Amino acid sequence: MKLKSAMIGVSCMLATGLAQAQSSVTLYGAIDTSLRYTTNNKGANGPGSVLQLTQGAIQGSRWGLRGSEDLGGGTRALFDLESGFLLNNGTFDQQGQLFGRQAWVGLSNPVFGRLLAGRIYGIPFGLLSDFDPLGIGNYLENAYIPRIVGCRYDNTVDYSISRGPFTLELQRGIGGQAGSAVQGSTTAMGLSYNQNGLEIGGVAQESRDANEKKLIIFGGGSHYTIGPVTLYAMYLNARRDAGFTVSSATGGALANTSLIGNSTTVLGANTQTAQRIDSYMSFGAGYRITPALSITGGYFQDNVGHVVNDQSGKIRTALVNVDYLLSKRTDIYAEVDRNWLSGASVTDPNNPPLTFASRSTRTGVGLGLRTRF
Repeated sequence: MKLKSAMIGVSCMLATGLAQAQSSVTLYGAIDTSLRYTTNNKGANGPGSVLQLTQGAIQGSRWGLRGSEDLGGGTRALFDLESGFLLNNGTFDQQGQLFGRQAWVGLSNPVFGRLLAGRIYGIPFGLLSDFDPLGIGNYLENAYIPRIVGCRYDNTVDYSISRGPFTLELQRGIGGQAGSAVQGSTTAMGLSYNQNGLEIGGVAQESRDANEKKLIIFGGGSHYTIGPVTLYAMYLNARRDAGFTVSSATGGALANTSLIGNSTTVLGANTQTAQRIDSYMSFGAGYRITPALSITGGYFQDNVGHVVNDQSGKIRTALVNVDYLLSKRTDIYAEVDRNWLSGASVTDPNNPPLTFASRSTRTGVGLGLRTRF
């Protein structure tokens, strides 16, 4: 009887523990693709127009597994594994990494905040996306931010805490380079206020390459929603030392970050220019015409100092996107953008939207379909 009673007691304790430690795993994702027409693409016979089935204008296609376990006392264990893919050919996106979009594990507590470790979105990318009319578009011509500030960082520890409408986030990308705690590292912070339809935020970040050359970033922005209208504004300043270099191989300094460098220029490979300065601004507005139909417009401009030594350039994009919801999860859209390069930016391979076959303009039109699950 004593043995039976003990077994019953242990079973009850296990059942109680399992009831307290509630866990869940969610499969989620998005598939966004479009038929895209662009002018002034480089070809064997010179610049020409291209019609392609390509990634969508709004999101990169992805699937992921997101998990959460209640550890008691408000503390939760978290993880997220997210894989990107190219719908038109079924291959991996993000340098062929299996979970190239995100791969992290962490703990959260309403009092002490949240701590994550793994491959994580950089603070400038994550926060500034709230202030972009498209949430940072997915066409190269519309996505300046990932190449100016970077997108995701390997070997990263991230801490955030919220108090009322304020959120503070701190991040350290550990360089992982033998013999140095600085080479390949990234240190960032962000502070935001979000309440009553208004969000304001600012960011600062420093990255160092394999030779400890620096990329220093400061920026901020806001968005404000009143009724069916949302207004967006952003400013960003990024300074790359002459010769700043991003690794092309996983495991190298600043690998897989989406950053542009400042070492390969129109003067030739590994030619070191003066410090490159990207002074970027964007403005936009969104209007929800009906619950299903919305229109978004945006203007982006990057004034680039020292593209080649003392020569400067300018990159500009204007776009309009019309979106119609077929359901809560599926929408169709039409996007039109016009892009201009001037000065030394016309032939600069370090441009965020790349070059336009040595031409100064490009027009793009996309018709897309997106579904989320």
